[in-house]
Amino acid sequence: MNPPPDASPPAEVPSLANVGKPGEAERPTRMRYAVLAVFCSLAFLTYLDRICIMRVQGEIERDLGFAELTAADEARLRSAELAGRPGARAKLERDRATERMSWVFASFLMGYLLFEVPGGWMGDRWGARRVITRIVIAWSIFTALTGAVPALGRAVASAPGPALLLGLMIAIRFLFGLGEAGAYPNIARALGRWFPFRQRASAQGAIWMASRMGGAAAPLIIGLLMSLAGHWTRAFWILGVVGAAWALAFACWFRDRPEEKRGVNEAERASIRDGGESHGSIYDDRSGSRLPWTALLMSRSLWALCLVSFSMSFCWYFFVTFLPKYLKEQHGIDYARSELVSGLPLLVGAAACFGGGRLSDFLCVRLGARWGRSLPGVVGCVLASGCALMASRLQTPFACLALICLASACQDVSLPAMWSVPVDLGGRNAGTVGGVMNAMGCVGGMLSPLVAAKLSSAGSWSVVIQVFAGVYLLGALAWSLVDSRKTLAAETTSPQFSG
Repeated sequence: MNPPPDASPPAEVPSLANVGKPGEAERPTRMRYAVLAVFCSLAFLTYLDRICIMRVQGEIERDLGFAELTAADEARLRSAELAGRPGARAKLERDRATERMSWVFASFLMGYLLFEVPGGWMGDRWGARRVITRIVIAWSIFTALTGAVPALGRAVASAPGPALLLGLMIAIRFLFGLGEAGAYPNIARALGRWFPFRQRASAQGAIWMASRMGGAAAPLIIGLLMSLAGHWTRAFWILGVVGAAWALAFACWFRDRPEEKRGVNEAERASIRDGGESHGSIYDDRSGSRLPWTALLMSRSLWALCLVSFSMSFCWYFFVTFLPKYLKEQHGIDYARSELVSGLPLLVGAAACFGGGRLSDFLCVRLGARWGRSLPGVVGCVLASGCALMASRLQTPFACLALICLASACQDVSLPAMWSVPVDLGGRNAGTVGGVMNAMGCVGGMLSPLVAAKLSSAGSWSVVIQVFAGVYLLGALAWSLVDSRKTLAAETTSPQFSG
């Protein structure tokens, strides 16, 4: 039976008013903060490797011939008697390059989508340490192979055309997404095991601050690596080597449970568990591994959380795909000049993530788990919608950019809460719940560049921003339906579904 509306969190989500204290004779160690720092470095690296392609899309379009027109394009120009007009040809070339890059961006998310739930489930089954090590090695390989596309094309054909090179890039970015899938569900699971309920959103705030900082720094870092290495392809090779080195160090150092890690005393372990070792909780090692699929599929809060993830990802992926192109085509800011400004939405989002995590934990104390998780999302998405709508109506470059940055910040305030809810709802199945949630986010992120490319060529970039304003409102509605107290363990009424 579900708890009454004003009840405290269930046993697997401990009451915040009665925090257990460690024994007087022993001060708790602070190893969990070292664990958090390691995962912050992982979050930084994931978004650096994922977003650096945004900065080099102009070089990729040039080197892979993405602006080259197809035979159908040429026929269309002739039939419209526009073949002799340079402006008409140039626009069609831009639209063709934008469409091809949109498929490159979407292919990553397609792979990510397909393996997100299995990746989260594997973390629940075999532990985050093994799965994250595999993930980082896989994505590092395909980061390096992204830079090898021109060479692979020449190996296949003496004069590779844009269709072949596009196919290779799509295949590699698809495998990149397949390899990286499950990273954040496993991070959420690991932090759920290393941090008590009262600190989970703050820990997630640090993770997402680091991820946003990685994304914000990506254009600058890839620009620096290009200048040092001489070409964008070699910059991707360097990033691949860095990722592989991180994976090796992580596998040697990290442990899934505080009980397995040297340097963690019993006082810190007790502080982390905080009395939350009930059946089905994140700390429950006694239960079997069977997943309560019925409770999962019938959870209204989980479906609402999936819609939240879809909405936020749909809007956010504009910042890491076509924002430089929007600045260039709408406001005349070229790619080299946009290295810094295109990272600003992520930079202000980083600050919002850190503050949003602290805010959610504070509100959980004041208002309870229900609105402590949901309220920042409802308010943040409504404000983000207003900012996007105003940005779509302005033509001043820096005013538009300021509003876009503010929309990013309003959205990201709720991101730590969103990634805390899978642990609250799922308990020991947190990886799977996080995978389901993020898979829906992948659907939104995959559609985002495709929709943006289509709308920008058929109408204008202002229409694209207006669509995002509407989707933010959908996210606000979904947030209002999320209730993190209704855990899978509490909603399971039959032992056959309780694992």
